[in-house]
Amino acid sequence: MGVRKHMFAESGADSFYVDSTREKTPSGSCHRWQIRKLSIDEMRRQHRWTTKRLIERARRDGELVGELWAAIDVSKGAPFTGVMDTDDEGNVVEPYILGHRDGNYYHQWASIQIVGHDIPLVLDALPKKRGMSKNEIVDELLEHATEMVDDFDLVMMDREFDSDPVRKTCEEHGVYFLNPKRKFTDENDTIEEMKQNDETVRVVEELSEDQPTWKNLFLPSTRKTPEDEERDNEERDGDHDERPNYRQEMRDDLGLTEDDIDGDASPLRRLLGEIRGEEPLETEDADGDSTGFVVFQTNHPFVSARDEDGAPYTEREQIHMIARLIRWYRHRWGIENGYKKIKTFMVRTTSTCPRYRFFNFMFACVLYNVWRLVDLLVKLSLEANPDYLPRVDANQFVTIAKQYYGLDPPD
Repeated sequence: MGVRKHMFAESGADSFYVDSTREKTPSGSCHRWQIRKLSIDEMRRQHRWTTKRLIERARRDGELVGELWAAIDVSKGAPFTGVMDTDDEGNVVEPYILGHRDGNYYHQWASIQIVGHDIPLVLDALPKKRGMSKNEIVDELLEHATEMVDDFDLVMMDREFDSDPVRKTCEEHGVYFLNPKRKFTDENDTIEEMKQNDETVRVVEELSEDQPTWKNLFLPSTRKTPEDEERDNEERDGDHDERPNYRQEMRDDLGLTEDDIDGDASPLRRLLGEIRGEEPLETEDADGDSTGFVVFQTNHPFVSARDEDGAPYTEREQIHMIARLIRWYRHRWGIENGYKKIKTFMVRTTSTCPRYRFFNFMFACVLYNVWRLVDLLVKLSLEANPDYLPRVDANQFVTIAKQYYGLDPPD
């Protein structure tokens, strides 16, 4: 199989034959026929078996040890343009072809990937199926991921995974979560109270008898409210309020630079702007106007509304805690960057078979994982303390790797 443009299995088999050094190469139809024999569970087991070997190799060099961070998200393939089975009302009935808010239909895959300051390996993935809940996705991925690495400190997801069942599933698997939270009546009431009290941030604990404490983190959004604009105009006119100098405190306490703090924004607005990326943070909800604030939720013990003596933390101390957690959440975008690179490894196809499409995604994840490990080992051989920016080009990796992997096709 060739993972290069114009050399994919369906129409590029002849080019692959010319490029290959093997005596025999499979035809495109033979290739697809063999892969379609595999079940989704078999593909996932093969991927996990391969990834476990990569984890063992990485740990020999001191990687993937200690507390790890992971992210869970959903990626989609190219828009589906084939003929789809529909019911009498015109609704698509094929379980693995799902509609998207952009109006197109896609095969979609959920995965869990290590993010943060460790080698970013895709631990597991599964095809998203019609009717499958986000909670089922999280439960299935965490079940296998926690078997492969048992020292997760934090799992991060986007707002699409905001639900109590998802959070309870994280608790059942013994991991801490950090997710953006939708704003409903209680959250909007808290935001209005914060506006009246001129509060920048707030930590609100949700107490329950049958579950650990969940903390809601209220902090400024990246979009300015009319009140923000008015305050900015007053400050430009020289009418400054007497609020504490959070900018200096954040520089002193958190080690932030001027590049991390926007002088015309709320103390955490710059941080939110960096994590926001392509993920919109809604500013209004159906139950009321909550413009100007965003809410995160976590069960991580680092965050608390009160100190060990039971005294409420000051706003300055809460800013310290929230800023640190938001900087953690910025690493969630590692999975988005991983998806972009994984798709460059994916074989192009027009096949309608969901198993074949899922295999192409999983095989691309394997190539991505091996590439990241090879890149790390190369950097370790050249540098004492390498960073995590790739040094080995992905295309260069594929060029060399294709000479060493593969079996002769069966008779």
